[in-house]
Amino acid sequence: MPEILDTADGRPRRLGVELEFAGLPLAEISSLVHALYGGRLERESAFIHHIRDTEWGDFQVEIDTALLKERSYLRYLSAIGIELDASETRDRVEDTLARLAGTVVPHEIVTPPIPFRDVHRLEALRERLQQAHARGTRASVLYAFGLHLNPEVIRLDGDAILRHLRAFLLLWDWLVTRGEIDWSRRMTPYINEFPPDYRHLVLDEAYQPDSESLLRDYLRYNATRNRALDLLPVFRQLHGDQAVHGVPDAALVKPRPAFHYRLPNCRIDEPDWTLADELKGWLAVEWLANRDALMQTMIHSWRTRTDVAVSSVDQVWADRCRHWLNGF
Repeated sequence: MPEILDTADGRPRRLGVELEFAGLPLAEISSLVHALYGGRLERESAFIHHIRDTEWGDFQVEIDTALLKERSYLRYLSAIGIELDASETRDRVEDTLARLAGTVVPHEIVTPPIPFRDVHRLEALRERLQQAHARGTRASVLYAFGLHLNPEVIRLDGDAILRHLRAFLLLWDWLVTRGEIDWSRRMTPYINEFPPDYRHLVLDEAYQPDSESLLRDYLRYNATRNRALDLLPVFRQLHGDQAVHGVPDAALVKPRPAFHYRLPNCRIDEPDWTLADELKGWLAVEWLANRDALMQTMIHSWRTRTDVAVSSVDQVWADRCRHWLNGF
């Protein structure tokens, strides 16, 4: 559990979770979610199902590719003279495509925002998926599947965003090492680390931007959704469309008062793996963000260290972070 369970205005903080995996039909996944959490099961297409009106809101279960979800494939079929109408034929084609796509394209469960006090109940979902033989990140070199966590901010302002960004940048090497982030995911662009120049800019004691300057600098270095900590959703909640100016696929960035933490693997098929353990990595970021003196000590040490690693992950720095996090 996080140290702070309520927002600054007294509401219970919530967490949204996105699980990517393979190996199960969409209908089986939807039925499993429905059996656990109730609500109303609704099939939008062969590629998107909803479980609506649970006690927390709506779940979505989908095959995670725009080509299928948005039925873009119909254009390709039309180009070679195949026209599908809203008939049984199209349903059969879509069901076939869904089965084939499931071998390499992740199926995804997107939860509604769930109060942190209830998040432990998602472990039942993790356990049932494992029992049903869902396949996770390490089951294939093709499976760069991730677990995305969307923790609600305690306070929606530039200072809170900067604190958490600094804490994340300080703990980056420790998070990658601790989470044993699979090489197949690190080879894809989806969880790219922040550029070194940007890390140096933010981890400077003299860097004290207002909210607008923080956003401007972020977009200068990170006009992309592909960051292990994607701040575009929370910036868009705070600054509107200004937050996605020049960002490719800006329409996909939904405003929400939450950080979009994309780093963890989804090791759903490994018996010892839990959602709680992955969440603990993020909670270390929150813990550090709320300790000014320790963060300043770490920033000074990071900027003055002489044993800088040439590899993308600095194991020596990760070990130092582990020492500082003893109190966590």
